[in-house]
Amino acid sequence: MRRTVLTLALAAAAPNVAVTLSPTAAEAKGRKPEDALRGRIILSTTPFPASFKDDATFISTMKRLDTKAFRFSEAEKISVEIMAFFAKPVDRTELTATLYDTTERVEMKNTFPINPGQRGTRILASDFDLRKAALESERRYKLVITDGFRGPVLAETDFAIKN
Repeated sequence: MRRTVLTLALAAAAPNVAVTLSPTAAEAKGRKPEDALRGRIILSTTPFPASFKDDATFISTMKRLDTKAFRFSEAEKISVEIMAFFAKPVDRTELTATLYDTTERVEMKNTFPINPGQRGTRILASDFDLRKAALESERRYKLVITDGFRGPVLAETDFAIKN
């Protein structure tokens, strides 16, 4: 669906009405990140940039940084940055993140709260740790963010732990 701005120019001296249809700035540059990436969680071991030149750069950076495989080295944990993109604004002060092992069957491995910085947001940045003691190598996992425990899924991603 394309958004347009409707500008009405009314001349005080004449009863004519001029209608001009012009694209919005966001439409001219492309889609907004929260629309292009809606329903997805981006995982990265490197911190996300604090700002972006424009929406297209934001989207391409998120796609480039998205990590689908993690490896434990000598460390007992991997610190993971997450950025979740929601289809609709979230008005809750606490969301639930759940980690599932999906290798053979769906098995819940962990659940933890995530607190959005503000109400009505469509983008959430946070972080968590993948702990070697709790997760096995050579397995596939799914991270899901829901609106409360067993609430509707707001965003999700799949990843693997490799040797």
